[in-house]
Amino acid sequence: MRALDKDALGGLARGFYTAFPDMQHAVDAQTSEGDQVVTPVTFLGTHQGELMGIPASNKSVEIRGINIHKIVGGKMVEAGTVLDMMGLMQQIGVIPSQ
Repeated sequence: MRALDKDALGGLARGFYTAFPDMQHAVDAQTSEGDQVVTPVTFLGTHQGELMGIPASNKSVEIRGINIHKIVGGKMVEAGTVLDMMGLMQQIGVIPSQ
């Protein structure tokens, strides 16, 4: 897995906001221990635009994810995000649901 630089991360975010122009997100129960902050998030939106070559399905989705940040000296020095992409693909009909 390679780390995304600021430009790549911005492009990824723009792609999601293009595909889900009504996207809202909520921070769930944020916790911290030592120099790590863990933030579960939930994204809600409607697939109204192309996403990674997948045409709009007009389906509503709920995507769960988690952000993990390392804080040193009051500054974020590392960041990682994991999104439930399998769940997203199932919700927009690309992958069959069980």
